[in-house]
Formats: sequence, C-alpha cells, structure tokens
Amino acid sequence: MSKYDVIVIGAGLGGLSCAARLSALGYRTAVFESHTLAGGFATEFTRKGYTFDVSLHGVGGLEEGSFGQMLKGCNADQRIVPLRKKHPYSIRWEGQIIGIPSDVQDYVQLLKDMFPAEQIAIDKLFAGIRRFVAGFSAFSSSSPGRWRKAAGLLKAGTFFRWTQMTTWEAVSQFGLSDRFTEFFTALWPYYGLPPKRLSALYFFTPWIGYHLEGTYYIQGGAQALSNALVAAIQSAGGEVHLRSQVSEIMLEGGKAVGIRLKKGDAYEANWIVSGISPHHTYGRLLEHHAAARRELEAVSRLETGTSLTQLYLGLSCEPHELSITEEDLILNDVPDSETDYGFMMSGQYTKGNWMLTNYNAMDPTLNEPGKGVIAVTFLDRLENWPTTRPEYKAKKETVTRQILERLEQLYPGFGSKVVVAELGTPRTMQRYTANPGGAVYGYAQTVRQSGIKRLKHKSVVDRLSLVGAWTQPGGGFQGSMSSGIMEADRIAAKLGQAERNNTFTHETYQTPRT
Repeated sequence: MSKYDVIVIGAGLGGLSCAARLSALGYRTAVFESHTLAGGFATEFTRKGYTFDVSLHGVGGLEEGSFGQMLKGCNADQRIVPLRKKHPYSIRWEGQIIGIPSDVQDYVQLLKDMFPAEQIAIDKLFAGIRRFVAGFSAFSSSSPGRWRKAAGLLKAGTFFRWTQMTTWEAVSQFGLSDRFTEFFTALWPYYGLPPKRLSALYFFTPWIGYHLEGTYYIQGGAQALSNALVAAIQSAGGEVHLRSQVSEIMLEGGKAVGIRLKKGDAYEANWIVSGISPHHTYGRLLEHHAAARRELEAVSRLETGTSLTQLYLGLSCEPHELSITEEDLILNDVPDSETDYGFMMSGQYTKGNWMLTNYNAMDPTLNEPGKGVIAVTFLDRLENWPTTRPEYKAKKETVTRQILERLEQLYPGFGSKVVVAELGTPRTMQRYTANPGGAVYGYAQTVRQSGIKRLKHKSVVDRLSLVGAWTQPGGGFQGSMSSGIMEADRIAAKLGQAERNNTFTHETYQTPRT
C-alpha cells in the first residue's frame, strides 16, 4: 500500500494549491480526482475545434501582487504567462459603454465626472477604502508577537468594521446616492449576491487586487493555471491521479489515516485534506463516523451560494468584427440590483443583467485566428431547471435561443456567425463538481458566512482538513487558493512539530523540509 505525507481529495484550486504548497515545503503529496481534468471550475473544454475557458475572466495581482505571491509560494509562478487586461471590466450603463479604469486616480475622476454632485462623498469613500486596505494589510501581515500583533490590529479598525457590513452598507455610509452605489458595485454578480446581501469583505478584497495590483488573464486560460499547479506538484515528486474517485476516508483510532478509491485501491497518509464540499466529506466519505454525521447536519443548515448559467459561443469570425471589443462587459439593463437578482432567481433571465466575456480580447492565442469565443454568464439556481431529461433539454434549447436573440439585437448579424452554442446550467455545474445546488462560490458570501465566520479548515476528525470555496476565507479563484495555502502551512507546522516530538517518522520520503 502506497503511503504519503499528505493525500488531497479533489483537484479543484483549493486542493491543488494545498498540495502544491506542501510539495514546495518538501512533503510528498498525492491528489485524487474523479474527473478527467484537474482544476474543478478552473478548466477548459473543446467543441468543434474551439477551446472554451470554463470560468476565468480575470484575477487581480497576478504578477507582483497577492495572487502572484500565492503562485510563488506554490512554485507555480514561472509556469504561467500573465496577460494584463485593459480594464477590470466594462459596463453598459444608461445606454453608454464605460470602461472601468484599473488606476485608482483615473477611477476616482471617472466617478466624479459621472456624479458631479457627489464629489465630496466620493472622496470620503476612497479615504475609507484606503483605511480598509491599510487595515487589511496590517491584519494579514501582523507578526506573531503579542505586542506587534496588537499594534497591527489597532490599525485595522475600518477593516474589522467593514467585515461586519454588507457591500451596500459600506459604500452608502458616506452619503452616496443609490444610483452611485449601484454603478460602483456593478460587479456584484461575480460574487454571487446583490450588494445589500453581499459581505463587504468579498467585494473589496478583489477590488484591492483589480485597482491596486492590476487585473490579469492567464495565457491559455484557467486550465493553464491548474496545469501549472499540477506541474509544480509533480516536479517535487508528488502525484495527481485523475479518474480516481475516493469512496471512503479510512480511520484508525479516530484519526484519518488514508483513503479508499471506488475501484478498491487504498492509500495511507499522515494527513488527509478534502477539497470537495463538506457535505460529501462528512456524508459519503465518512458515513460511519458519528461526529461526522452530526457535523453534516450542521453544515447542511448553512446557506448555499448561487450557481450560474453560461452560454459558450464559438463564432466564425473574431468578436471585434461584430463590434464586440470589450474584454468583460456587464450588460446592465436593470439598474436595481435587488430586482435583477429576483429576476434571475425566479428564472426570468431575459429581464435581468448578463455578463459577456470576450476571450479573444484577453488572449488571442486561446483559439486560432479567425475564430471567436465569447461567453454569456448570469446568476441562476438549480431549482430553475427541470429534473426530467425531455423537459431539461427543451428548456436548454429555449434559453439558448433567448440569449442568441438578445445578442442579435445588440450585435446585428451575430446569429449567422454562431458555430458552437454550448449551454452550461446549474445542473451541469452540479454534475461536474458534485457541489450541492451547483454552487460555484461554496456557501453564500453573506456577512454571517464571511471571513472567520466561514467554515474552518480544521474538521471534526483528527488529521483531516477541509479546503476550497466552502471554507475560510471564501469563494472564487483567490479565495479557494488562499484556503489551500493557509491550510498547507498549518499542516506543515503540525507535521513538523510531530517530527520534532518523534511521534512518527516518514517512511517513504526523505527530502529535507524547507
């Protein structure tokens, strides 16, 4: 029976980053994934010669910023090619397309030009954001020493206050109008909840990356990121096993000691990490564990986040030939976010706002010249989609037709250029990731379920950890990877302490720890 230092269940970004970080620290890791590709939502697929990125539209701080530092800590930074975006996003607002500047001062000037009566309040908002950023930095970089840490926390007052607010409360507290707040928070659909429900932490953390560290795409798309993490694991002597579904977490004396695959093979490890949902971890993989059954009831009571519907479109021309030039465009026809959210949750998709991603503009090498690839994305939920195959197929055809009709109105001639139209629904998301409800952000990113209030990495089973979007700090590419790296460092400290106490020895791997 093969034995590893750490076994990771699930090759999503949380699991891959955890394994890559542990590999970089000198631990022998193995990742087991049921799918044919590593990456979870950070993958790609092909249809009729077109390559489609499943989910990536942009990340902040990919070079010298926070995201780049995470990749460096995983020895994956030199394995990807960052592509700087012109705009974090663009928005069609009141009939005009507006590109949001990356530079903070340019952004402030744009807002003052658009909302001249609110210039003083805008200055107050950005002063508040600067305090939030300073507090965020002080909190995240505080040294372990008691007094140094206390001094850092004293600087984090605004940060802590804002973590207790919704995005709407954080922005509107400066006396800004509803119209301004709707415009400023227009990117909210990418975080799964409207600003009156979305935790400010989950809006402003990526905002820092976009506007202070730059917005990027990755050459080759999300799959290139996942492949870089896989390569980092393998180059350090680790393993990534695809088509390898885990059916059981093996226990001994109340501790996690290994896994068993559906096909019967068993593997041992000194630590197990689950990068899949806590529902499946505490349910299917630990069904005979009493504490896990109780914990399953607890995690099932928490609010699950939304899912998405995405139409992936392959065109016989490049998007700019149809006057689609923006990288990421929010088609904002409903200025009220609560109304928009209500439309989507009730399945009235044509009444709400959509996001359009132009992959040619971000990475011209993703597909051959002359081929266009775009994706239309909007929030959705599993309950909007029938369970019976004939009804489900019919609804997919109807929704695809509705999206294409709207695009034809916006970009005349669009329909005649469509070669591939592949609709992914919440049921698609659930089928490929096994996430309850097809959730893409894990638990709903509310104030009650944000930051340290989110599910902890430490599980109710000794030597078993949880990572990924369901856990601290939250969902998205950066949140999922942060969870994996944070827990990798904790595991390394625990295993290192155990080594120092001579509680066990590594039987199969002798590489010195870094």
